[in-house]
Amino acid sequence: MQPQLQNWDNFCKYHVNCDWYGVWTKYLPDRQVIDSFQCIRSFHLNQEGNEINHQNHYIYADGKKETKTFAPYKKPEARALFLDNSFSWGSIIFVEESRFGFETGFRYEDKRLSTVVIYNESGHLQEIMVISEVLKGSQEESNLISPQQISGTWFGKAKTINSNWIVSSQVLTTYDLLQNDTDDYLKLYFPEGVYVNCPISIEAEKDFSMAVDWPINPNLLLSGIRNYDASGFTGFTRAELVPT
Repeated sequence: MQPQLQNWDNFCKYHVNCDWYGVWTKYLPDRQVIDSFQCIRSFHLNQEGNEINHQNHYIYADGKKETKTFAPYKKPEARALFLDNSFSWGSIIFVEESRFGFETGFRYEDKRLSTVVIYNESGHLQEIMVISEVLKGSQEESNLISPQQISGTWFGKAKTINSNWIVSSQVLTTYDLLQNDTDDYLKLYFPEGVYVNCPISIEAEKDFSMAVDWPINPNLLLSGIRNYDASGFTGFTRAELVPT
């Protein structure tokens, strides 16, 4: 029970009792915008501290407003894996004729940034949604980092959490954000300042990984990677890196 409680505690520490004001933008794999709207994600803990209430308040481009209420999360259950200030949740295994997707994100100070990646029933990359959020009352800042500022090798520490909430020991790691080792993967940059590295298509019982990278500034990079093998999801790795 202790690892699951730690997951719950991370959820509460970084994301709960907050109203996150965001812009959600959907892109095609060629980075063409297909939709954009506003949303306030609200996570609030009850007085007893054992239940988190979650609501999304949508404001669409045509002026329509909609609120969706999700079933309360009851301690220690949570939808996502929460590893320090990062989070990730989504499909555990790809099954043909079923859609596959995930969301990976981070909090840094009064900002959150997450990315949703969706594959269609044939396993082809269908769309990417980037969600850029700030706390109520915070100022949105345009502080995007150019590729020239982040080129080269980064060095830092990484930990991995699996589906049983077990967190590995911290390890040292190196990472080249702009390197793309294979033609089977797309390395995409989006105007919100996030990089996504994911397969063009996926197959059942095949190994693959999916990375979301957020350069906070020229001296700090947050990286989140979902890993899969033939049996499905094996773990989510969160790294915090600095330039070498």
